Amino acid sequence: MRRLIIVIIAIVALAAGCVRGGKAVDKPTLTQDEAVARIEQLIHDTANALTPMPRLDLYRPSLNVGSCLDPTDGGSEDRVVISRTYFLRDIPKDKITNVAKQVKAYWEQQGHLIQGVSETGTVISGRSRPDDFLLSVDHSDNDVLALGATSPCIWLNGTPEPSPHAS
Repeated sequence: MRRLIIVIIAIVALAAGCVRGGKAVDKPTLTQDEAVARIEQLIHDTANALTPMPRLDLYRPSLNVGSCLDPTDGGSEDRVVISRTYFLRDIPKDKITNVAKQVKAYWEQQGHLIQGVSETGTVISGRSRPDDFLLSVDHSDNDVLALGATSPCIWLNGTPEPSPHAS
């Protein structure tokens, strides 16, 4: 469980971006509700492509709103990232590696970018295309896979809050 929490924190940090530069862009983004809907779509579509089909068990607290640190698009750090994680329940222990491979194959079929795969093949990170949500699957110490997604940096309401100094 501790390893899973560390992975989730790392995912949020990676999703927030790792390249600083460019000028700030305060263009409209997805809203929080739109980002959550896309996260749910990515997770549920992936789970529905798996055999045996897992039961999704929401990790609590799962809807995390984190800081947008070092945004890769050069936009404002005042934005946030949204993330959610589910445990994939009812997968027999001897099927975990195969199910993780199915996740990777499904993401590749959808055109998503695979960024990393562990030696065991049960920890995978990627980015959705075309919208750049961070995707992850992780194998916990108690033989349960977790599937997560994190949005790119967004404004909660889709647009920046008006400046208090604006007239």
